[in-house]
Amino acid sequence: MKFWQPYLAWSAFGLIGVVFAAFSVELELISSTPGMENLSPVVLRFIAGIQPAILVLIATALGVHLADEVGFRSWLTSRSRGAPIAFPKPLLPLAGGLVLGVTAAMADTVFFRIIDGVGPIAIQPGLVERLTALTYGGISEELIMRYGLLSLLVWMPMKLMGRTRPGAITVWTMIVLVALLFGAAHLPAMAQLTTLTVPIVIRTIALNAVLAMFLGWLLWRRGLEASIMAHVAFHPGLWLGLLLLT
Repeated sequence: MKFWQPYLAWSAFGLIGVVFAAFSVELELISSTPGMENLSPVVLRFIAGIQPAILVLIATALGVHLADEVGFRSWLTSRSRGAPIAFPKPLLPLAGGLVLGVTAAMADTVFFRIIDGVGPIAIQPGLVERLTALTYGGISEELIMRYGLLSLLVWMPMKLMGRTRPGAITVWTMIVLVALLFGAAHLPAMAQLTTLTVPIVIRTIALNAVLAMFLGWLLWRRGLEASIMAHVAFHPGLWLGLLLLT
């Protein structure tokens, strides 16, 4: 089973997202750390990219090594190994991602009007932030959370039970677990915008977890490229929904 060719290909895609993420970070957040006050912007952005880059590289290695074994397909990985499969049809992932994005905007509007009596936090992102959402959110996060982490979490109980393929209960359990972790991972970013009250925490985890469960199901049933397409499409749907509703 070829490892390096698909690993390097997916790592390259994932690291593109990391580069955009590093350029979208507010430098004041890093430079305020003791010992980093006098570092140049280039060094600060390099530091900002180290952790996500490591996560991408480790998770991609896990995915390339384990995903096929648990039944998670990838067109690029299979093609790199000389066993091409059909590329997933884009209609469901793209439409599903767009609909979930608009729905998330609607849910956010209702939530903030109930909690605060005003509309949602709708900061229109700049070009770099949009590219970060599409590349880091759409590709890098899928490599980390679904291709890497989900594959590992499904593989472990499958091996412990001595099975050659995971059961549906195992897969769904891990999809939900990873979805909750995915939602919780967005809390630090939310904390930069507002105080993390209990309703805000529940809202942040729930909205992201719903998307993540759909993405996990797509990886399982349609392949990695399908989950990436849906995640990429989610962000324009969210931007459009917030633009129309605020």
